[in-house]
Amino acid sequence: RSNKAAQMLKKWDKIGLREFLLENPGMKIMKETDTCLTLTGKYNLIAIKSGQHYINDFYDLKIEVPHNFPYEIPTVIETAGRIPRDGDHHINWYNIGKDNLCLGSRIRILSEIAKEPTIKGFIKNCVDPFLYSISIEKFVFGELTHGYEGILEDYKNIFNVKTNEQVLKILNLICTKKRLANKKICPCGCGERLGKCKLHILINKIRKNSIKKSNLFELQQLTLFTRGTTPQE
Repeated sequence: RSNKAAQMLKKWDKIGLREFLLENPGMKIMKETDTCLTLTGKYNLIAIKSGQHYINDFYDLKIEVPHNFPYEIPTVIETAGRIPRDGDHHINWYNIGKDNLCLGSRIRILSEIAKEPTIKGFIKNCVDPFLYSISIEKFVFGELTHGYEGILEDYKNIFNVKTNEQVLKILNLICTKKRLANKKICPCGCGERLGKCKLHILINKIRKNSIKKSNLFELQQLTLFTRGTTPQE
């Protein structure tokens, strides 16, 4: 068993598994499957925001790290039932059997992960701010409307556009090969081809930090939502 655990640590060392476990002795490896590595245990949140509260708190967490991390986002679940299962507390309660934390829009979280593509970096930059807000009972790091409406809101801010239709067109370009996409008129409204608009720089970064299959799935889900159809989770 020890040899198997050592092999697993070596395999996941490229994303800092060993460092994360050493710094967080309450977290343990639960299992590894063909799709993800699952960590469980008591996570010690130590955090402070300038001008805000100092927090030393504990959360029981299950973290499912996909094999294609950092190009896919880990699922984080609070397992003790401390956080109410509802949209007001940004828990995906409708995802039966999951109840995972809604940490933000997919593109924004992937961009945060890309800055520090390790488990430790993901927890520090994406999970800690969420848990900090729960501990002080206030979302001090900014709060989006829950669900697809909130995702569209955030993407309008990220892409600096005003309409859902513009967002969908940009997401479609992200899913299109760079050479073909750059020839199309940019949806931002500048009137230039994408290749001549500065938006192409952001789109290239998103392509680099993500997986096309997941980009296509999100485009499909958001398209259904804007048409008034309930997307499949």
